[in-house]
Amino acid sequence: MMKKGLLVLSLSAGVAAHAQNVATAGTTQDLLIQKLTQVQVGLAPADPARVAVLLRLADLHAERARQLSMKELADGCVVCKAGEKDRQKALSYYSEALTKVSASSAAKVHLQMGHLYELQGQNDLAEKSYLAMLSSSSSPVEMAEANLSLAEMAFRKSDFTKAEALYGKVLATEGASSQGLAAYRKAWCAFRMNNLDSSLVQLEEILKNPKLQSRMASGRGVADPQFLEEVSRDMATFMAARGIKDGDAEKLYSLSPEAFKLQQVTLLAREGLRLGQKEATLKVWDFVYQKQADVKGRLEAQVRMAQLHFDLKNTAAAANAYQMGLSLWGATDCTLSSCEESAKGLRQFVVGWNRIENAKPSAELLTAYDEYFKVFSDDEDMYVWGAQAAAQANQYAQAATWTALANKVILAEYQGEKDAAQQKALAEKLEKNLLLGIENAEKSKDEALLASAQEDYLQKSVLKQKTFDVQYQKAYAVYQKGNYPVAAEQLRQLAVEGKGPRQIQIQAAELSLDALAILKDDARIQQWASDYATKFADKKAEFQHVQQKSILTQSAKLAAAQPDQALAALASFSPAAASAEDRKIYLKNKILLNEKLNKITEARVAVEDLLRETTLTAEEREFALGRKVWFAELELDFATALKAAEQMQFGSLSQDEKVLKLALYSELADKDPKNYYSQYLKQSKDAEKKALIATQLIRLSKSPVKDLETYKPYFKDNAGLFARASLEVYGMTGDKKVLEKALKEKGSNKQDAFVMIEKIMILGDVKALEAQVAAHQLDTKNQNTIASSLKARVKLLEKVDALANRAIASGDFSSQLLALQLVSKENSRFYNEVLSLPMPAGLTPEQESEYLTILSQQVAPNQNTATMADAKLKEFWEQKSTLDSYKAFSTQNSEWAKYIVEEVNAVAAVAPEAQKASWTALAADIKASEMSQQKPSLAELEKARTNLKQNPFAAAAIQEALTLEKKAQRKSMVEYLESRLASLEKKDSEVKGNQQ
Repeated sequence: MMKKGLLVLSLSAGVAAHAQNVATAGTTQDLLIQKLTQVQVGLAPADPARVAVLLRLADLHAERARQLSMKELADGCVVCKAGEKDRQKALSYYSEALTKVSASSAAKVHLQMGHLYELQGQNDLAEKSYLAMLSSSSSPVEMAEANLSLAEMAFRKSDFTKAEALYGKVLATEGASSQGLAAYRKAWCAFRMNNLDSSLVQLEEILKNPKLQSRMASGRGVADPQFLEEVSRDMATFMAARGIKDGDAEKLYSLSPEAFKLQQVTLLAREGLRLGQKEATLKVWDFVYQKQADVKGRLEAQVRMAQLHFDLKNTAAAANAYQMGLSLWGATDCTLSSCEESAKGLRQFVVGWNRIENAKPSAELLTAYDEYFKVFSDDEDMYVWGAQAAAQANQYAQAATWTALANKVILAEYQGEKDAAQQKALAEKLEKNLLLGIENAEKSKDEALLASAQEDYLQKSVLKQKTFDVQYQKAYAVYQKGNYPVAAEQLRQLAVEGKGPRQIQIQAAELSLDALAILKDDARIQQWASDYATKFADKKAEFQHVQQKSILTQSAKLAAAQPDQALAALASFSPAAASAEDRKIYLKNKILLNEKLNKITEARVAVEDLLRETTLTAEEREFALGRKVWFAELELDFATALKAAEQMQFGSLSQDEKVLKLALYSELADKDPKNYYSQYLKQSKDAEKKALIATQLIRLSKSPVKDLETYKPYFKDNAGLFARASLEVYGMTGDKKVLEKALKEKGSNKQDAFVMIEKIMILGDVKALEAQVAAHQLDTKNQNTIASSLKARVKLLEKVDALANRAIASGDFSSQLLALQLVSKENSRFYNEVLSLPMPAGLTPEQESEYLTILSQQVAPNQNTATMADAKLKEFWEQKSTLDSYKAFSTQNSEWAKYIVEEVNAVAAVAPEAQKASWTALAADIKASEMSQQKPSLAELEKARTNLKQNPFAAAAIQEALTLEKKAQRKSMVEYLESRLASLEKKDSEVKGNQQ
């Protein structure tokens, strides 16, 4: 390879001049070499003339080698070997002459041999030659030549440190040739060693210093434009590699040769763009734009600036630059091929923008597409991509418009294409875009645009793959406009007579049925569905399902006003031909209609049919079980109701409510509800309701006294309810200990149940003590028996007083009245009996008088007690509201009628004559009321229940059964019937409200 800028030098000026004169004549050169070779052969080795001949022959061979190499290069050689033999010959002559020339000439020989060795690829020998020259007595200029050659060799080996030092020696040698080249190479060394600022300073020096503005010495002081163009171009490269700074563009512009100023700044801009220096590069492109007189150059600048602005998130500036670029394109004679890069840039700007906004294209992007199409109206791909972006932005009308333009371009290409394979590809592409145009037009909701797109397909499609589909769409458009009578007929015609894809025919059939459904033409639905079931065998089941659904629809229309006819319409339904879903609807409707018509037995049968369906959802199964429970209730079949309810989820009820419901059904079904009630007690947090449940468990218990104690903790916050439960247990067992325990829980409680318990306890004690006192008689056999019996009577009277105090403390009217009555009666009796005792024997009259006085004084307190009791009794009997209070109490607590009657009779027995009749009448009334609540006979109950089964929604039937159940004291049944009656009354009220 030849070294750029170096020449093979001749050692003999005369020989060199002669060789130059005959260089154009190859045969002359060859002849001269031949003659001199013969001369050289004929000269003795020691002949002084031999040196000059050797040098001349060496020069001639070197020159011929150069010429052969140049010719070979001109011929386009790949592996270039021409001139190798001549160079080798020249080296052999130089080597022989080297031993005989003077020291001053030896330097030139070494230099020439170094060049030839390099050309031969023998770098080691070349380096030795250059070093030998440096060690000889060479002139500084000659040494600079050697240093330059060594520097070039180091440069090619990428030993830039060594090369830089050698180039420095060349530059330091005054008068050295090729200093421009040395300076240029030295700058590259700095660049390669990443000393970018230094490299730029050195290139700037070359561009400013006239001594360095040519490669060769012959050009010193004369600028070489080509060399300066190369230096300024590299300066642009170095600036970009360093990182473009403010002012770089201006400096490069000022230093570059006039003819290359804008070219080099443009290169700087491109390099900065390539290296991703967006902000700095943007300024350089703007500099180019401002300096550029050529429209195409300005076009490129605006295109680049548009992309850079966009990359820097300055969308507005990017769009402005893009718009200016499009405007400049129109001002040029550019074509897609002549201005390919700018065209690509404008296109890529929009495509890149689209790629970034792929998920959500902006209005600005769509505007960019629109502006692009005004300039490039035949870019089908851009039309397609623009349409996609518009569709993504929900601008379907715009998408359809651009798709139509794309189709126009594609069709033109198809018509002009001669290659069959390309035609096929274009036809397929056209087909796809025509259909896409229809799709976008559909989404645009623009009827005119859709009609245009459909017509576009019918006229432009080559493959006609979707012609039937488009015809179907047209019919469907009629359907969408609401012209259902026409749409139904057109769609039926496509379904029955059309020759399109079977699936579309089926869709047409289905849509025709939808149109009839909108028209509520159930008769034709039934007929057409039957026809379609025959035509489309593989869809027979579906159309039969439609047929069955039409029956359901007809029934549903009649259900509200004519339930009997709705039920009759269901008779034509064929469950075997219906879908599972429709079968379930059929059974649900059958259940509800039979229920509405009070055909409970039929409704129960339908429920069982529904429960046998295997596809029931949890919600549907819940519905069926719920109706089963309800119908069982209506027929008072609580065993069935319980069994079904146990399978239900009762999603609308809380867990507590569900357990209570199951417990109620258990009681109504005469089954033990204890498990459910116990479960409730464990899980519920409602203390009041838990106390009620505990009462019910006690009521149902076979060991009420024991269970009263067991469930006592549930009454800790409701002593009154515990008292009532205790009264019920007392009523069942007669065990007064139950009442005694209850009274211990009273505290300050004043509820009726505690009042009643105290009444029972005190009145019972009064009755018992009264009998005991009344049976006691004073024994008058002798003084000892008299004294003993008196003491016993006093003790009894003390008990009477204590009982009276207890009664007074209770504050109860009857308890106080009867206790005071006993106090009055027994103290008076005692007083009279004591005064009537016989006189002790042997007393004188005076002693008898004294005895009577003492005795009278002893029993005077008893007389006073009786008097005070009588006075208090008078106050009690003067109370006017007492009778009314008793009436109210008995009414409010009818369950204690038995105890109240006993109490009132006891009061009536001691009442003054004026009030005796009133109290006796009250006792009779309470007794009568109690008698009216006597349990009805089984026959009476069964009759009422049968009536209720036959008339489940009659309030009178419910009320009749409720009354008897109350008398039968079936509390669970009473609770159930009261709930049913309340629900019926609420429903009647809602119906009346709706009618108003």
